[in-house]
Amino acid sequence: MDPLSYGLSVAAAVALFPLVALAETFHTKVAVLGGGVSAISAVRNLTEGGIDDFMIIEAREELGGRAQNHPFAGINVEKGCNWVQGLGSNPINILSKKYGLETAANDGDDVVFYDENGLVNHTASYDSFGEAYDRMTELAQSRKKTGQVDISARVGLDMAGWYPMTALDEAVEYYSFDWEYGENPEVSSLLHGISNDEMTYGEQAFGEDSDGDRFVIDQRGFKYIFLEAAKEVLKEDDPRVLLNTKVTEVVYDHDGVTIHTDSDDIIKAEYAIITFSVGVLQHRDVKFSPRLPDWKMEGLFGFNMATYTKIFMNFPHQFWDDNQYVMYADPDNRGYMGAWQNLNAFLPKNTSTNIFFVTVTQDHSYQVESMEDSEVQAEAMKALRIMYGPDVPEPTEIFVPRWHSDPLFRGSYSNWPIGELDQHHSNMKAPVNGRLFWAGEAYSKEFYGFLQGAWYTGAETAEHVLQCIKSKCPKFEYYPKILKAKTYQKREFI
Repeated sequence: MDPLSYGLSVAAAVALFPLVALAETFHTKVAVLGGGVSAISAVRNLTEGGIDDFMIIEAREELGGRAQNHPFAGINVEKGCNWVQGLGSNPINILSKKYGLETAANDGDDVVFYDENGLVNHTASYDSFGEAYDRMTELAQSRKKTGQVDISARVGLDMAGWYPMTALDEAVEYYSFDWEYGENPEVSSLLHGISNDEMTYGEQAFGEDSDGDRFVIDQRGFKYIFLEAAKEVLKEDDPRVLLNTKVTEVVYDHDGVTIHTDSDDIIKAEYAIITFSVGVLQHRDVKFSPRLPDWKMEGLFGFNMATYTKIFMNFPHQFWDDNQYVMYADPDNRGYMGAWQNLNAFLPKNTSTNIFFVTVTQDHSYQVESMEDSEVQAEAMKALRIMYGPDVPEPTEIFVPRWHSDPLFRGSYSNWPIGELDQHHSNMKAPVNGRLFWAGEAYSKEFYGFLQGAWYTGAETAEHVLQCIKSKCPKFEYYPKILKAKTYQKREFI
């Protein structure tokens, strides 16, 4: 073959079979698996502690985790987290102020309720639930102090004098409970959920000015403050960050960790900080070799990964109330297409969109994720036309996030279920082999389900790894076997 023909043949072969990037093997001291809020917090603290030999391996095209915005109807809406929950010294609130995040005042009491007959006076039911919730909180704190066993929030509400008897009661309960926890009172822990309220939001946690929350409307996205925080320790196109790289297997022993990826890159590290959601770990979306110990899996599988689905729709004009929130009391299906939010109330300067979106949780989220967008739209429109009449127009656009189906998340945020003990949670958080460490909102006993939980655990876990590197690993509490209680208070029936 003459040289010219040979060259043409090679060129043709390259055109038909593009060159594949060669897999690489990286060596680092600390591998951070996942690039969400806890990962960003961790690498900031590693850097502050003098360790800059780390790598972040993130499956998406950017850092930020569940802080994601999405272009919709000409603006950006928050697909994931949307509120700065807890003000004052809350680190998320501090970051929002530091980086000038635009937020709007949020008023959960600015809500109206509808049933099949139209607008309904909800004041009596709403106030009654609020009073019962306060009594339930006192009950939870009392039971915790006296060492009594956990019960569900449903039992706690009943003991506090509340049980929903009407569709309106159910809608009030859903709005005040499920919409916060992502799951219903039947599965939610009284001792670890309800008794934590003051610690999560209140003065005990973040000081005198901590009450309330803020709704994020910044068009740069909630993620902006976390990306800016990351920039303080990461350079642009930092080689220590592998984006679009999914972890497939984590191999570990007492000497270190080897991470395998879908790009065939391999990362060899002395330590790994794992920030995958509880949902991802429960679904075995990442393989661990050897299998994680039974005590670890017992804690992880005992926790819940709640799903919170915001269904965005844009309409030709606003036909709904000016309140921030609107609730529909479905007489046959508690909470379904019930919790509506008026984005116009939070974006008063916006004149280009009319976005009215509805949130569903738990089983309703799973149902919605299994449907086509057109089917979801039809279900939402049924509720709207019951509330506002048959002339409600069809939306011009719809966006349906699917958090539970996404193998990178498998849900929205964690919830402490009835039956998960303190010891289980300690097992969730405890390192394995002194090499695998864990961070994320679910691993925070006080702030699980919240961004501040992710931020705190990222910092705390980084501190533990720093101790391992610089001197000696701290001792961690965990329970190879969790035993049932042996002593009970007993009273004879007379």
